[in-house]
Amino acid sequence: MPAFSSPGAATALVALTLAALPANAQDTTGVAALAGTWVGNATHLGEHSPVALTFTPTSDSSMGVQLFLPVIHVRDIPIGRVTREGRTIQAGPFSFTWDSVAGTLTGVMPGAIVPVHSMPVTLRRGALPAFPTRPEALPPGQPVWTFDAGSPIWGDLEAAGSLVYVGADDGRLHALDARTGAERWTFQAGGAIRAKPTVYGEALYIHADDGMLYRLDAASGAERWRARTTEDPITRVPPPGTGTRWDMRGSGVAAADGMLFVGTHDGHVLALDPDDGTRRWTFAAGGSVLATPAASHGRVFAGSYDGKIYALDAATGAQLWVHDTGAPVTSTPVPAGDVIVAGSRSYDLFGLDAASGAVRWDRYVWFSWIESTPAVRDGIAYVGSSDAAKIMAVEVATGRGLWDSDVLGASWGTPAVTDRVVFVGVRGQANAAYAPGALALDRATGRIVWRFSVAPPADAVFSGFTGSPAMTAGRVVFAAVDGRVFAFDGEAR
Repeated sequence: MPAFSSPGAATALVALTLAALPANAQDTTGVAALAGTWVGNATHLGEHSPVALTFTPTSDSSMGVQLFLPVIHVRDIPIGRVTREGRTIQAGPFSFTWDSVAGTLTGVMPGAIVPVHSMPVTLRRGALPAFPTRPEALPPGQPVWTFDAGSPIWGDLEAAGSLVYVGADDGRLHALDARTGAERWTFQAGGAIRAKPTVYGEALYIHADDGMLYRLDAASGAERWRARTTEDPITRVPPPGTGTRWDMRGSGVAAADGMLFVGTHDGHVLALDPDDGTRRWTFAAGGSVLATPAASHGRVFAGSYDGKIYALDAATGAQLWVHDTGAPVTSTPVPAGDVIVAGSRSYDLFGLDAASGAVRWDRYVWFSWIESTPAVRDGIAYVGSSDAAKIMAVEVATGRGLWDSDVLGASWGTPAVTDRVVFVGVRGQANAAYAPGALALDRATGRIVWRFSVAPPADAVFSGFTGSPAMTAGRVVFAAVDGRVFAFDGEAR
């Protein structure tokens, strides 16, 4: 597998580079003078991030180029060869104008790395930029119990009362005692469970990859009804395979105003009757709705793989507004008063006006997808990032950053937030600068209070925690892609 194949800038860059490179060396006439390191800053919304390229002669008499992006811990990644036509220099996916007198290479960041925004960059000869110092020697966390589900767990957890609900790829839902980890009951769905189970009153709703939504009794697991949401079972291409969309999750259920709202892999938002699962209305988005919609004050908000965020009338499904982010939206747009906080694979975290969809603020996360659904508490949004491997605390009203913390891994889930602590799980990946673990952070400062590391299984591409933790009965519970479940004391020390 390529050394650089995580989401965000990573996946697109490797795919473009491998597709573009011929088997034989290209003509590099006139590029020998470029050998060495060139450094500069990408610029966007008044902010800057260092970029460096190193041009190195290769054994076949051509010139290779390596990429450095310190903000996402990318070092010395080969991205192609260097060619020249007049003053135009092609360096892998980069296209520059070379001014030999001024000593500059001027261009824009390529779409392989920055898929949405036009971002100018000028490089000059120089030394490699410094890389951020990463946390070391962190206090270890200690689980109070563990459970092995025997099948990969990619999705979010749900908790209510004394039970934690865990769905796995073998289609089994496990109801575990939150205090002890003892299994109270299981339910077998007809397909993998990638969606968060939802407890609403005495009911538990499960959306599975067999295209069915199940209603169970939350206490016993007894099935009450099932309703079809898609005509065909869901097929996913696992990352980092060819053609993957990194669609690791499925939409769970939002319950409000006497209806259930669920997104579908075939691109719809459905409103269903909670008593029997019959449809009230259907809305067609332009792409898969992979994350659970949000329902608030008579409206439903949903993100789609078509790059858009939709606001719908909860009673009728009529579209109220739409905002185009330019890249897939695979997390839930979260209502927070009169602001909708939503992330995108455009590398933006948006604050949208809840009434109109207009952008109130835009916080750019350099070269990193935002797969994490924000957790909002007391006017602050806590949200993870993918390639950037950090958790951010952002003021909902203004978009002002309060802190961000390097958590050493890709954070895809929703943080669990208490009065004092933010709990997050992060994913690791082979041959990348990510380490799997569960963490507790000080809510006021982002300081890591403890970190529990998990050993990646042999030959596994991914490891650690991709879904959201759940809290109940004094426990915070995480589930790993290797099928193990870990519970910790819900009060970090």
